[in-house]
Amino acid sequence: MIVVLAAIVAAGIVLPHVLRLQRVPPVTATVLWLSSLALRALAGVLGVIYLLFFLPGTQLFAALTHWCLHEALPVVAMELHFEGHDLGDLALLLPGVALAVSLLYICIRTARDAHRARDIVEHHVVGAGPRNSLIVSGPEVLFAVAGLARPRIVVSAGALTCLDDDELGAALDHEQAHIVRRHRFVMLLAVAFGALGRAIPGSARAVRELGFHLERDADRWALRQRNDRLALASVICKAATSETSGHAALAGLGTTGVRERLGQLLDDQPTRHARPTAAALNGLATAMVICTLLLAATVPTAAVAGVAGEAHQAHHGQHCEH
Repeated sequence: MIVVLAAIVAAGIVLPHVLRLQRVPPVTATVLWLSSLALRALAGVLGVIYLLFFLPGTQLFAALTHWCLHEALPVVAMELHFEGHDLGDLALLLPGVALAVSLLYICIRTARDAHRARDIVEHHVVGAGPRNSLIVSGPEVLFAVAGLARPRIVVSAGALTCLDDDELGAALDHEQAHIVRRHRFVMLLAVAFGALGRAIPGSARAVRELGFHLERDADRWALRQRNDRLALASVICKAATSETSGHAALAGLGTTGVRERLGQLLDDQPTRHARPTAAALNGLATAMVICTLLLAATVPTAAVAGVAGEAHQAHHGQHCEH
């Protein structure tokens, strides 16, 4: 049973990496990458549960830890009654501590970045801009969203002076899409999952890919507001090539997947998946969500409730006799 569950989790983690999702509908791609990250986090938590509750009851663990220093080296150890079980207990705790530290680090870094972004807005704001945005000083082309509970669009003074009306409207709609579509919460969840699944290779790439598809989703939302795709492509290019070192804490319009996004916006005949292919991808995304939720709801609870007490009793009953 454990092998089957491990195979399911591994398949869900690897699947988005082997599929070509660059031009898949962004919502579908986002769901697939977020599910992969959730499964990584689940695998990390299950790994800690296994080490704490399953491994101590195995014969291999008993064989590796059933020794006492004062018996193996009586002259050196003298009165030091140090057992292999003590070292084993410490080793079992280390992965859980590492997981907690990783999550704590991400929380601190996220809070620090949010604080830096707030400071930038407070110290560089020069007034109110179009569509209830905030204007910050600087010659660069910058569009971003600042704030979590009450997000506001941030526009640089340089952007207002060098963009035409079509470019400005398209860029503002792109940033408004991030607010309306709640992308900030999706990204926070992805970063937390990535921290819990950091030990599994590819977690950082999964977070980057999810961010890329959120940008694609914002591009599509902006185009649905009847913006010109060439104007949107132009402002993305200008934002990507503009120097923004003074506002580095703000993730701007042209920071993620610029080349691929420009290619899709400038493509006169964008790739459209056939209905069977689109339906299959949507079905796959739905199946991954259901699988992830079921595993997250049942596996950890069953593991802890069914094996914890018995495993620890078996482990602690094997100490050396003094």
